[in-house]
Amino acid sequence: MKIVPEKLSKINFTALKRELWFWVGFGLFLYALGRLLDHQIFTFIENYVRHPELDHYIIFLTEKLIWWVLILFGVVTGYRAWTNPDNKTKLLPALFAMVVTGILAFTLKSLFDIPRPFAAMDVIPLVQESTLSFPSAHAAISFALFIPFYRISKRIGIAWLLFALLIGVARVYENVHYPSDIAGGIFLGGIIGSYFSHPETKKVLNLLWQELEFRRQSFHFVAGFLVVFAHWAGFLRLRWIAVLLGVGLLISYISQHRKLPFIHWVLQLFDRPRDKNFPGRGAFYFLLGVFLTFFLFQGGNIRIAYASILILSVGDSLNRLFSSRIPGRFHFPWNPRKNCLGVAIGVAIGTFAAQFFVPIAPAFLGSSFAIMAETVPWRLGRLYIDDNISVPLIAGGVMWVLM
Repeated sequence: MKIVPEKLSKINFTALKRELWFWVGFGLFLYALGRLLDHQIFTFIENYVRHPELDHYIIFLTEKLIWWVLILFGVVTGYRAWTNPDNKTKLLPALFAMVVTGILAFTLKSLFDIPRPFAAMDVIPLVQESTLSFPSAHAAISFALFIPFYRISKRIGIAWLLFALLIGVARVYENVHYPSDIAGGIFLGGIIGSYFSHPETKKVLNLLWQELEFRRQSFHFVAGFLVVFAHWAGFLRLRWIAVLLGVGLLISYISQHRKLPFIHWVLQLFDRPRDKNFPGRGAFYFLLGVFLTFFLFQGGNIRIAYASILILSVGDSLNRLFSSRIPGRFHFPWNPRKNCLGVAIGVAIGTFAAQFFVPIAPAFLGSSFAIMAETVPWRLGRLYIDDNISVPLIAGGVMWVLM
């Protein structure tokens, strides 16, 4: 089902633009203020605020409580979307904002390459951190929920604002962030939360969500970042991916004969009509491609694996989305469904995502070869090689040879 462009053109974004410009101005003000306090604040904390008993509460707040709250929020959102007849809930914009903000926060850390305060100053951190400093992911994710919650309920929004501010202050107290990092997180979370929860944005997302391919590629896009982050953080290893593959096959087999609670809803939301004989085909092959990529590029080559998975999830997803929306005269002679401009966009964005882990030249060539190869229907007799497998393996192979 394709969205009629006229429907999107009728949406008025004037109010949204004003709101986003407010966040730009407010963010610049906060960042300038943060820069003034970046070094003096740690002396103030050590002399007037630091207390051993307070340390324990602060660590519990940032290392456990915030993540328990976010996980609970994700579970509640999923349950409400599942139980509502139209599979919608007011919490969904907040969930989207939280996930997108988390992805962008960790991406921007690599882009700005600013060391943590304890690495640049004579201060001792209360918690161990191996990532870079700007912007604060804790602050960004917390503030991404502020505006969506405020639109739902002013009381909930104000209460969450106080909690988010406490998280930001706590990260400075722990000597792991500068005030300017917190300001950057507030700006990032605020602008994304405002965008996703705005009524005009909801209209656009409601229209786009009606398209099966948009739902599939949105899931594809987010899943790649989550897989890379989970593996980097130590939550996801080969043995667990193998277990998930086995469980996935079992669920797929049962789903051919029975409608499993929640699983059936997910399959209806993301499966193509051709997948009725293999429910969950796309998710299974995506996970299999991830497994093979991690298996082949382990140890010193793990950054190649991360780059390859991002080329699959980002470059290939955008290639598919744009190829379906650009006029057909730009298609490839050997594959009318693939579009030259869509491939170019996929290569460019795939290169941008991969270059955070590998040099720009291997990132570009790996993305180019993989996404161009995806335009060719790969078949061995009756066996079809899924692009979720071919794209990351070709990208990883090219980058491995070059590096």
